Amino acid sequence: MESTKSLLIQYAKTYNTKEFISSDPIQFPHLYKGKKDIEISAFISSWLAYGNRKSILKTLKGLHQEFEKEYNSSPFEFIKRRGFEKYKDNTKSLYRFYKYNDYYSLCQVLYIIYIEEENNSLEEKIKTILKTRKTETSPCIEVIEIIINLFKEVEGIPINSKSACKRLCMLLRWLVRKDKIVDLGIWTILKPQDLIIPVDTHVHQQAQKLNITTSKQANMKTALEITSYLKTIFPSDPTLADFALFGYGVNINSSITN
Repeated sequence: MESTKSLLIQYAKTYNTKEFISSDPIQFPHLYKGKKDIEISAFISSWLAYGNRKSILKTLKGLHQEFEKEYNSSPFEFIKRRGFEKYKDNTKSLYRFYKYNDYYSLCQVLYIIYIEEENNSLEEKIKTILKTRKTETSPCIEVIEIIINLFKEVEGIPINSKSACKRLCMLLRWLVRKDKIVDLGIWTILKPQDLIIPVDTHVHQQAQKLNITTSKQANMKTALEITSYLKTIFPSDPTLADFALFGYGVNINSSITN
């Protein structure tokens, strides 16, 4: 336990740095100052964040260049002026199994939230829905379930919160963590201690190697188990360990390669 704790603390310090931003999809919402622009960029960037990192960054760069060139460097203006309309029914590949029409569907939901319903932010929309709900689930899962319901027609959005919901957990880490080093910390809808570690195959494997979990499936139950363990190391900020597990994976793979 103590050696694992020391290792994760050290990796968290090493990788939770400004230098991390330039090689991660979070670099794109960092381009903006306005809350709506940050939210939209973060949602699109997290939605696309699976698979090969270089391919993810290349695709996101292309989408954000459209905001820059045609919409005053504003993702919100792109949504407001329906710049996504041209992608409707376009079945050409955007990225892996995503089609351009899937991007249209995502943007259409954002248009409804920001323009048709006149919400000042995605966070405001979620807060409004939270007031109508009475559940006993964790605060983070509650927010995840609201997002799933809002974007349920969009390809790539989980069908329920039983899966690990890795990209939604990552989105919430970006928007809620407040150390202002890598993460943006613009939302108050959750506290950092409420967040759930984003678990994909790689994070799951690192957690298994460190004996944090014996679970064979990377689902929400496993994510909660890993998060519970990480709270013993980072009690007020468990997803700080996301950087630690990333660093552990980088260094383990490097030592194997070498």
